[in-house]
Amino acid sequence: MKSLQIRFFTVLFFSILILNCKSSKESSSVKKETKKPLNVVLILMDDQGYDTSVDGMKGFETPNFDSFSKQGIRFTNAYASVPSCSPSRSSINTGMFPHSNGHWRNTITPSLQDGDEAFSRQAKRVDKVGIHEYIKTLPEILKENGFFTAITQKFHMSPPWKFPYSDRDPVHNNPAEYKKVITEFIKKSGNKPFFFQVNISPPHRNFDAHMKKFPEYMVDPDKIIVPDYLPDTPMMREDLSKYYGCIQLADACAGAVIETLKEKGEFENTLIIFTSDQGQPYHRAKASAYSEGLHVPYVVFGPNILKGKVSEALISHVDIMPTILSFLNLPIPETVQGKSLLPVLNGKQEKVAGRKYIFAEHNSHGPDPREHYPSRVVFDGRFYFIKNLMPKKTYLLPADLREYKGWSNKSYDATVLAKETHPMQYNLLRTLEKGRPAEELYDMQNDTYQLVNLANKLAYKDKKIELRKALNIWRKETGDLVNNPKNIKTRQLSK
Repeated sequence: MKSLQIRFFTVLFFSILILNCKSSKESSSVKKETKKPLNVVLILMDDQGYDTSVDGMKGFETPNFDSFSKQGIRFTNAYASVPSCSPSRSSINTGMFPHSNGHWRNTITPSLQDGDEAFSRQAKRVDKVGIHEYIKTLPEILKENGFFTAITQKFHMSPPWKFPYSDRDPVHNNPAEYKKVITEFIKKSGNKPFFFQVNISPPHRNFDAHMKKFPEYMVDPDKIIVPDYLPDTPMMREDLSKYYGCIQLADACAGAVIETLKEKGEFENTLIIFTSDQGQPYHRAKASAYSEGLHVPYVVFGPNILKGKVSEALISHVDIMPTILSFLNLPIPETVQGKSLLPVLNGKQEKVAGRKYIFAEHNSHGPDPREHYPSRVVFDGRFYFIKNLMPKKTYLLPADLREYKGWSNKSYDATVLAKETHPMQYNLLRTLEKGRPAEELYDMQNDTYQLVNLANKLAYKDKKIELRKALNIWRKETGDLVNNPKNIKTRQLSK
């Protein structure tokens, strides 16, 4: 009898043990199934150059960018692929250079307030310039892989049906409104992973419109730094103080986005890229091949990404798409010309493997032929080489870089009025408009604002030849047929 009891309790014990193990496995399985998916948020300022307080600028503060930098990895050599809005955003979303993807200038696109038809193949107004149909875009790939996608502020990409977003909202410069919109986007995403392209309008002109609505972000004109390529006059300081004030406003909007992700429990499982579409909204910056139009602030945060790291690696906006896809473990299309930054982000590499140079370009800001001035750029981290493909051509600056009416731009007039007191800055403007040398070479270590062209200096002959050769190879590999952009055939850059 005693033996039977022992056998009974032994069987009972092991039965309970087996059930507990099974229950534990099922519980573990449930945990895996309910684990939050990885998300992506791309925060894009509009026309903000490499101007943040953490990078040493004075007279204004970027507390959210600075704080975010300590939580992720900040890049000091990040460059847009092109210094104009539409081609830059299409470049980001294709991982390709504008001359390769076909979107080589600013285009007419729908407003985010427009109905769904305006973003479909039934759209009644579509710009003749846009990316080629065979190219897979980032929003297309993410939508196909079950992501909820959303965009704010403006669209500015062509053709619209190649950039499908699940939701759109025109919010553009109000921190409180960004909190509401991002909260709503997260709610609408449900159980799906999400991708938000959070466009923020400042510091794009009109500065006055932004500062009139949010005067608390205005800065003291006497405390700011005037870049050496612009004349240091009261009129210029007034304009620049509004630009820096707009940067403070944009930083607050970005901070509201990040704060909302934290409040909703999505921060730690989200890849966040915080940058700008291009550089400063000033002549010899935006819509030009010079560094001030391409150099941008750039921080990345996310799971398994280095924290508090500052990197000097050379990176380009064509790297954003492959970086996002590799982070999500999704295939990268063969058309992509950038490289994934993931090995740098997680600390496996100090620099992007196989990369000695980065490249950029300018073609035309808008459709007006007078705004067409094709240039190509190669940068090795110190020396910056520009090839102007039509050097003798006169150039009409885009309206927002020269007119006060509609754009509140005082910088152009301030430079013209400073002809006698600041002749160097005046001559830089006139050279920009009336014809530049075929080749330009600058030592960025000793000449940040590119004031001294070294292209004809004998001491720099070998460096010029090296960079010219690198540029020619890149142009050949990427099918750079400047005179007929519609017929460009794309090839992936050799790795």
